[in-house]
Amino acid sequence: MIIYNTSFLIEDTMEESFCEWMKTKFIPLLKETGTFSSSYFCKVMVATEDGGLTFSLQLLFKSRELFNKYHTSFEPKTKAVFDAKFRNQVMTFSSLLEEV
Repeated sequence: MIIYNTSFLIEDTMEESFCEWMKTKFIPLLKETGTFSSSYFCKVMVATEDGGLTFSLQLLFKSRELFNKYHTSFEPKTKAVFDAKFRNQVMTFSSLLEEV
């Protein structure tokens, strides 16, 4: 199993609109790829000095092949959709955990 995590750092004033868009637009768009078995969208409870918020989106893939298909065939398009909506407003970073 592979867990692909993307963390999103946002301003606290964006929380409601960001979460609504992620749940109604972006995550359904990702699900259309048919490459991952489940997803989790969570608010990460961390203390920050600047008042920002962190959210995490985890996608679970059953195999390296399915992840590679998502990463090469779909992720560039979905990232473009995300960037078109939140360019310069949201900082993101991704990490990969793979069972060996």
